[in-house]
Amino acid sequence: MLSLPNLDAMQAVLAQPMEPVLHELLSDRVVDAIACGYEHQTHIIICEPGDTEADFLRAAAFSPPLSGWLYGDACFQPLWDWAARHDGWFEWLSCIGKAGFAFILLVPDSEDIDPTLLAIEP
Repeated sequence: MLSLPNLDAMQAVLAQPMEPVLHELLSDRVVDAIACGYEHQTHIIICEPGDTEADFLRAAAFSPPLSGWLYGDACFQPLWDWAARHDGWFEWLSCIGKAGFAFILLVPDSEDIDPTLLAIEP
């Protein structure tokens, strides 16, 4: 899991070689955060093969994809505010509080990813 809690971490990862779709997606989110004045209130998490819900809990202190009920259950209440599917990637945005802080989660649509994450369709 790549946990990018600040602009410096985001820019450092963008300087590394990575999959072109991920680079464009990450770059777009950084540009958006800066344009909105939220570059210091955005924490981007990029899921990698082998990551689990426990990894999200360590990186973000909560689990945006799951909310105590399994996805698909009648009582399921998602903790994300916005979700989208991109070319081979899922994206979830979760705003925390009213000051503009947000987690952005990027999860590859890959067989190597925890099936509970892939079961959540935006």
